[in-house]
Amino acid sequence: MEQPAIPGTLPANPSLSSKEKGGQKRKLPSPKEMIAHYESQGLEAQEASIKVIDDLQSMLFRVVTSGRGKKDKFMADTSRKLDTANARLAILELKVDSKPGYAETLAIGVASGALFRGVAGVFPHVLAAVGQMWNAVTATSSTKG
Repeated sequence: MEQPAIPGTLPANPSLSSKEKGGQKRKLPSPKEMIAHYESQGLEAQEASIKVIDDLQSMLFRVVTSGRGKKDKFMADTSRKLDTANARLAILELKVDSKPGYAETLAIGVASGALFRGVAGVFPHVLAAVGQMWNAVTATSSTKG
């Protein structure tokens, strides 16, 4: 009686390994063989050609998007790093463009100075009016009580 193989171990009989069962590595069919296969299934020549192209495109897409291999990982990593650098440069460019130039800075300074002088000129009058209101309220409340 044969016992089941333990996962992660080699098969007991190396002559029955999966590579040797099928013989040598399987050869991929040529486009003509693929078209002949689909034509034998009842498709016309043009439909078979379209089906072959569809199969080849889907296989190519699977190979490209599989993510296997050092080159794919390198390209994905490089692409991610380039995207990050590009985003950082765009942010820096926006910050540099949003800063005012010398003329704008001078205009802002003049406007803020005028505003400050205006507030400073009005502030004593506002403070005096608030003081008079306070004195009037305290005078009326102290005479009634």
